[in-house]
Amino acid sequence: MNQTFTNINEDITTYVKKLEEQYQHDSSQIIEMAIRFVSAKLEKVKEQFESLPHISEQDEIFYFKNIKCHLLALIQYYYMVQKIETKKPAIPIRKIKKYYLKALWKIKQKISENRFYYNYYKSNCNKLDKQFFTRLDHDFFLPYDDIIVDVDKRYTTPMVYTFSNVEALEMTRHYLKKKIKGSDNPQPLIQQKQTKMKWTASKADLIESIYALHSAGVFNNGKADLKEIAEYFQEIFDIDLGQYNRVFYDIRARKNNKTKFLDLAKDALIKRMKETDNELFL
Repeated sequence: MNQTFTNINEDITTYVKKLEEQYQHDSSQIIEMAIRFVSAKLEKVKEQFESLPHISEQDEIFYFKNIKCHLLALIQYYYMVQKIETKKPAIPIRKIKKYYLKALWKIKQKISENRFYYNYYKSNCNKLDKQFFTRLDHDFFLPYDDIIVDVDKRYTTPMVYTFSNVEALEMTRHYLKKKIKGSDNPQPLIQQKQTKMKWTASKADLIESIYALHSAGVFNNGKADLKEIAEYFQEIFDIDLGQYNRVFYDIRARKNNKTKFLDLAKDALIKRMKETDNELFL
């Protein structure tokens, strides 16, 4: 069991590292692929565990406490990070720290609400492991919002979801602390100018423009990648576009006018040309 746990962790760590190298700051892509990978690992290890004809109490505790809890926690952690990053507003980079601090406060509040289980997890205590991580002889029920979930006794224990949630909260806490620390020392891509232009249209409009410019290959003879262009615009307009690829998916899903902002800009330019007629203008 210990070796299984070690192998799983090594596989996940290696895979996520490769994702981070390949997609760099595209966190949504990293999260989605990581969730799929961890989910597949969880499904595989569940099948292996359930196929065992006999299992000792010690191995049962280890499986539920260290393997299933950990994999569920990773999935929940990635969903928490995805929610935090998706809801991050288009605000100046210098104000991002305040957003992350607020998110961190909420995470700490949830940890405080589960203080007993958090302390048990952090201290690596084992006094109540038999009660927490061995299966019952009957099904049990968990409240979820306004409904009750019937949990099959064969596949889990009463406290697996509680401890996986606690571990996910702890991982998210570390993630936010790292983001807050990074916001104190931002790395500017270009030297600051005295006069700054402010983007006053919507974030989606800017993202639509960035994708259009990238598709047209107008930067560096078409060799500039999307991430470079997006970071450049974020810097010059002092704005955080968040998960811009997810916004682009929303733009693609528009039922009527997929290029709403570009068409608006085109119409405005044509109108100006007509109004000025033969006049010279800058």
